[in-house]
Amino acid sequence: MLTETPGLGDLVVEASPHGPVRCYPDRARTIVEALDRAVRLFPDVVALETPEGDVTYAEFAELVEGAAERLAEEGLVPGDRLAVCLRNGLDIAVAIWAAARSGLVFVGLSIRLAPTQWAYMLSHSGASLALGHPEFADGLRRAGAEAGMPADRVRELGDHLTGRRRPWAGPAVPFPDEDSTYAVIYTSGTTGRPKASRMVHRGTMHSATAYVRTLALTAGDRTAIVFPLYYVTGHVAQITPMMLVGGTSVTVADVVPREFVQLIGQRRITYLMVVPSIWPLLLRVPGFRWPELAHVEIGAFGGSPVPISTIAALRDRMPHLRLYDAYGLTETHSPATILLDSEFRRKPGSVGRPLPCADVRVVDDDGRDVPGGEAGELLIRGPMVTTGYFGDDAATDAALTDGWLHTGDYARVDEEGYVFILDRKKDMIMRGGNKVYSVELEYLLVSHPDIAEAAVFGVPDRLAYESVASYVVPAAGRTVDPATVQQWVARHMADFAVPRHIRVVDTIPRNRTGKIDKLALRETMELELQSATVRAGAAR
Repeated sequence: MLTETPGLGDLVVEASPHGPVRCYPDRARTIVEALDRAVRLFPDVVALETPEGDVTYAEFAELVEGAAERLAEEGLVPGDRLAVCLRNGLDIAVAIWAAARSGLVFVGLSIRLAPTQWAYMLSHSGASLALGHPEFADGLRRAGAEAGMPADRVRELGDHLTGRRRPWAGPAVPFPDEDSTYAVIYTSGTTGRPKASRMVHRGTMHSATAYVRTLALTAGDRTAIVFPLYYVTGHVAQITPMMLVGGTSVTVADVVPREFVQLIGQRRITYLMVVPSIWPLLLRVPGFRWPELAHVEIGAFGGSPVPISTIAALRDRMPHLRLYDAYGLTETHSPATILLDSEFRRKPGSVGRPLPCADVRVVDDDGRDVPGGEAGELLIRGPMVTTGYFGDDAATDAALTDGWLHTGDYARVDEEGYVFILDRKKDMIMRGGNKVYSVELEYLLVSHPDIAEAAVFGVPDRLAYESVASYVVPAAGRTVDPATVQQWVARHMADFAVPRHIRVVDTIPRNRTGKIDKLALRETMELELQSATVRAGAAR
């Protein structure tokens, strides 16, 4: 089944690495051109509020130009990879745009990873220079040595990025090609080594433009960035859209709910983009409410189901807040579909319809389109899709077929074109000869009034291949009885979908990008079940 969103408006068909695709004709072609426009249109507007200070768009551009000059003095030439290990703030934002300005490839190293993981990324990317904040310097040097980098190419940050300003030269220095790679983002790597998804200008600019149009962003908007800027959301869904409209981005070090609510009020934030698990935490803070935060108008999220009870609480506490559920991958530069505020009640569980420039298909294991409403793998095509994985032709060939991206997600699309994500392909549970889609079951679980969060996965079963297991977090002030949960599932789904193993916990672990760490949960559950089997055997 192939679906495209109606109402294509002013889109035009252009040639791209994926073949002819629908594009926004009035877009900035690269993140460098986006900055150039902002300098011309909003020079005195504050672009970034960071721990290192506030800068206007004109000042930010001068820092980018100065950093580009400084990196050239280090001998970096177009195509070289620049690795950085930095917290959110001015330095990392300048690094992203300076790398793009210079034709370099930005490689962000998560501060939550171990040096040996950094070493893999440094080696795999072939980084020519690695810069890190002093607090990470020792670990970065160890990583560089393990990766075989010369010692003098692994440095403390110093004045490389924000120590020099130069007048913004604009198009006098040619902008990069829109289909060139300006960054690589390493995927979570929960199964095997992480892959380095290429970030290309065309993809980022279409995603940023889609956010501007869909969320109706304007010059008065201010967004709080809680996602790490080395990852896709912070700079694609927030800084770049703000750059297009002349808004302001505020970097946030850590999300401590009470302090974050205070920051939202003090900084007059209008646009929130958070992982779904943040909403219940904010709702526990009395100050997170209208009219105290009447300026907060946009609440966007994605990545996992949000309980109906949480949506209802948000509607009650923040009645003016427009909600958006965005579905996308690193490989789609953020959104591919978005559920609009007005659609939540009518299409519960959906992640919305494809963006105007996106097409989706649902196919079976042989690559054939399935009938509407049936489950299969979701494929996506459009200008927001990556050109592949850096240094991994085999993974690129496996992921892209004639311009269509294999998402690895099972989904169905209804008669109106709304997409419902059912599971990650690798997370689908085989119970006997029956398929259980974990995301579908997770959505059912969090629709129960006593459950705030849920994670579903399969564990080995000697008779039925896999058993369904689940961790659940109770809603505030509620208790959860596993037997009641099983009865709830049995009333709404087939008997083979009823979880055999249920654990009630206070929190569910998440990885560095905010997604539920099912690998850790599965390993914990399997060890527990193995220990129980050993104890039972000893007792006999």
